[in-house]
Amino acid sequence: MDNPEITPEQVFIDLPGAEQGMAGESPPGVEEAGDATSTVHTHAQHVRDQALRLFDRTRSLHELEESSRCLLETAALIYNVPFPPGKKKPINAARKLIQAQVYEEPFSLEAQEVLAAVLALQHDQIKRKAVRRLDLSPMHEREALTLAAILRIAVGLDQGSSQQTVIDRVELARGELWIAIAGPDVETDAPAAQHNARFWEKIGYPPVKILLPEEAKARFMPFPEPLEVIGMQSDDSFAEAGRKVMLYHFAEMLHNEAGTRLGEDIEALHDMRVATRRLRASFDVFAGAFEAKEMKRYRTGLRATGQALGQVRDLDVMIEKAQRYCNRLPEAERPGLDPLFAFWQSEREAARNHMLAFLDSQAYADFKREFNVFVHTPGSAVRPVSDNPPEPRLVSEIAPMLIFTRMAAVRAYGPYMAGAPIERFHALRIEFKKLRYTVEFFREVLGEEAKVAINQFKKIQDHLGDLNDAHVVSLLLEQFLANWSHQQAQLAEGEQLDGSEIRAYEQSRLDEMDALLASFQEIWDAFNDSEFRHNLVRSLIVL
Repeated sequence: MDNPEITPEQVFIDLPGAEQGMAGESPPGVEEAGDATSTVHTHAQHVRDQALRLFDRTRSLHELEESSRCLLETAALIYNVPFPPGKKKPINAARKLIQAQVYEEPFSLEAQEVLAAVLALQHDQIKRKAVRRLDLSPMHEREALTLAAILRIAVGLDQGSSQQTVIDRVELARGELWIAIAGPDVETDAPAAQHNARFWEKIGYPPVKILLPEEAKARFMPFPEPLEVIGMQSDDSFAEAGRKVMLYHFAEMLHNEAGTRLGEDIEALHDMRVATRRLRASFDVFAGAFEAKEMKRYRTGLRATGQALGQVRDLDVMIEKAQRYCNRLPEAERPGLDPLFAFWQSEREAARNHMLAFLDSQAYADFKREFNVFVHTPGSAVRPVSDNPPEPRLVSEIAPMLIFTRMAAVRAYGPYMAGAPIERFHALRIEFKKLRYTVEFFREVLGEEAKVAINQFKKIQDHLGDLNDAHVVSLLLEQFLANWSHQQAQLAEGEQLDGSEIRAYEQSRLDEMDALLASFQEIWDAFNDSEFRHNLVRSLIVL
């Protein structure tokens, strides 16, 4: 490693407990020692401070003792002193350098050997693998490598020799060590520190990410706590109203993450999935307010989150409904559904493992962190609004148009539902969901009549949801029975099961689907009632 052409005698070495003075103190006359000496001394102190800060904040990783901290402090203060000339063996040169210093309490022979290895590594006089050939125990070998790795990062943080780049925060997150730095010269020092951090990673520690202030702000911004209300106002800009909606449901999603991971209460998963669905719906409702390119990455992360949660939640619902059916059977018939439950439980366990892997993934962590910055940053990704001619930009101007557009999309299905295929009912369900979520998002700025509309939307959405569930499960049961029957055919005749209870359950879901189809017209007529539409209109008058 390059070093200034300064001899040891020219440099004041600020050693812990050394006779020249305690750490941080300069002896009389040091100011007259010359600019080079003063600069090296200040640089060494700065490197020491950053190295010790990094040592302290990574104790949970390296688990080194206070004695190791003292060695690191000494190494930081003398690492930049050139080795004595004429020495072919770098470890011997490092020993001589160490012995040339004056200590109040000399280091033990073992400590000197560790310190010599650290200095030789820092001077690039030996390679990492050469440490194994030194006369060090495995414990001291690991100590030397760890201290050298920390020192290298600290040295990189003063690449520009300004002594103004400091470690602001250190955190272990998702398998990475994040080191946030601050100061006017971070653009110069960060690349050097990131480069030097490779040594830390090579000896087995988590990858390091040196974070500039803006990136640190994004990564360390606190996640929101659940909110009592969205807080929308009719005179909010449409974009910032959308941001409030997204913040509200993002907080709900995060609030239920811990319970979803734990898995003891399936309602936590249900609530987290509902929050992701509302978030995705908000992206559609407020799409016109934001730059599509900017929002694409958030959509991608949210879609992946919803898919990971949905696989488990769908199986929870299927198992729960099958269990209710099973509980109504005579006790002697209940074991007939055991093969189905065993299969679904196995599928659920695989889906849950996939979900947990996703929630632990860097992709999910990045999505949360980046989306958190977005929902907390007014003006972020907002699409410019024209003033020539003027475009609507306020909630009071845009919400009525959106609600009526969603309402029209639903009512357009009316003439086509009699005898419609099941796929059309599923499409109608999606449109109802969009309508309901749109009205719910603006509920705080609408009249009291909106409550009636929302309840009616929920009733129809639940009806169509039950219809969709019955259809999907009947198809899954048909597939399960086909595969299961094939497996049974491979068994000896006396070992085969007929699966009559599972077929009976399949028929019950088909009967449920027929009943929901037959009763749909009644619920549709209630939705089309003129009084219901008038209530919805009255809820918008306040805007």
